[in-house]
Amino acid sequence: MTESSAPRVHKLALAVRFGDCDPAGIVYFPRFFDFFHQAMETWFPAHLGFGYDSFVRDRKLGFPAVHTEADFKRPSRFGETIEIHQRVTRLGRSSIAFAYEVHGPDGLRATGRTVCVVMNLDERSEGHGTAVEMPAELRARIEQFGLSPDAGAQA
Repeated sequence: MTESSAPRVHKLALAVRFGDCDPAGIVYFPRFFDFFHQAMETWFPAHLGFGYDSFVRDRKLGFPAVHTEADFKRPSRFGETIEIHQRVTRLGRSSIAFAYEVHGPDGLRATGRTVCVVMNLDERSEGHGTAVEMPAELRARIEQFGLSPDAGAQA
């Protein structure tokens, strides 16, 4: 793989807010799945050149998660800034697999993986709610971003 086609990493910094935490002051585990989705949504305009919202509203295509998992290494706490690192690990006919790392001030906090499918959201269409083939323009831009080998849950 040449340097220009090397897979890239999308990074999203997030402040851990009071509402993200349980009574012990650490991030409540389901919040990480929202953090992963926030990284995916911000990846669209940052690296693909179009907004996630334009696919949902204008093109009537959604990207629901059909599989997600996480492993937790250390707690993240209220008031910290964490950084989500996202890579694309696989591109199927109608699916995209992502790997994530969550970093805090003291290093790796969590890892995760998500598989999303491209879904028809057009309620007037016979195929509403079903997986559809990824648009060629989207596939080309994701390939340009680059795919990383899937190293388990490591991103």
